[in-house]
Amino acid sequence: MTASVSFDRAADFYDQTRILPKGMLEKGVPLILEHAGPGGLILDVGAGTGRISVPLLERGANLIGCDLSREMMAHLRAKHPATRLAQADAVHLPFPSGQFDVVMTVHVMHLVANWQTALREFKRLLKPGGKYVYPGAVESAPSLSSGVRERWRQRVKELGAEWRRPGVQRGELLAEIERIGASVETVEIEHVTQSRLTPRELMNGLGRRIFSDTWHVPDDILQQSVREVREWAEARLGDLDRPTPEDTHLVIDLIRFNA
Repeated sequence: MTASVSFDRAADFYDQTRILPKGMLEKGVPLILEHAGPGGLILDVGAGTGRISVPLLERGANLIGCDLSREMMAHLRAKHPATRLAQADAVHLPFPSGQFDVVMTVHVMHLVANWQTALREFKRLLKPGGKYVYPGAVESAPSLSSGVRERWRQRVKELGAEWRRPGVQRGELLAEIERIGASVETVEIEHVTQSRLTPRELMNGLGRRIFSDTWHVPDDILQQSVREVREWAEARLGDLDRPTPEDTHLVIDLIRFNA
């Protein structure tokens, strides 16, 4: 799989299944505005339905959004009709060099094929002193939910299919940032101990293809793998409806490229 992933198929359920954490709204959004500076121009790459863009726009941000998915952006425009939008892949962004004070991606880079090229595009677009902003979540320790998810991914591979998305996770991204000599400042905005999904909700979401790592798994393998992992989880956990606390740090990485 070499193409970046479009979220056209998720447009109608995305907002119901991806909640914006309170800390990101109350602390993350003001932090992004602070680093953009008064009137600073922000580019939200992978803006989607406006999960981050709309709160920024409502606080007066000077922002342009882009996304592969017209359907996702249609939901954003319905929320904020004046939003400036462009359909584009992160590896080829149709904007002049040196235009933006902040380029940001939120839950996007794991979907971007040729992500190293995307990083070069972000560097090209930033003004001198501008920042690439990368919000994310870091688990203090592997959670029960991540264990169930990993078990499912392992079983998919054993059955001869592939769940992987074409892009990069935070650890590898930051390693590449360090390799090319860019600087990173990580700011923690919230420490959360809570359950996002019960094991049953997680497995139901896998079976319904809510998550993008299910989209390329054949139907028969998807259903078999979910059924087997549900049986494994019931034997191990018993109650699949019990909330399972996850110890998570919400962070924002502020990345400055060298000239």
